[in-house]
Amino acid sequence: MVYTEIKTIKGRQYKYLRESLRIDGRVIHRTVKYLGPVKPRYKPQKKKASQ
Repeated sequence: MVYTEIKTIKGRQYKYLRESLRIDGRVIHRTVKYLGPVKPRYKPQKKKASQ
C-alpha cells in the first residue's frame, strides 16, 4: 500500500511518499520518495500597530 505522510521536523512540515511491505511476517514502512515541504495555504498577516 502506498500513501503520503507529513512529518514535522523542527516546526516545519515535509511530505513523503511511503510504502508498506510485509517481509517475513513483519510490516516494513519505507520511504519511496521525498515530495518536498508542505506549503502553507495562507501567509500569516502582520498585525497593525495601534496608534
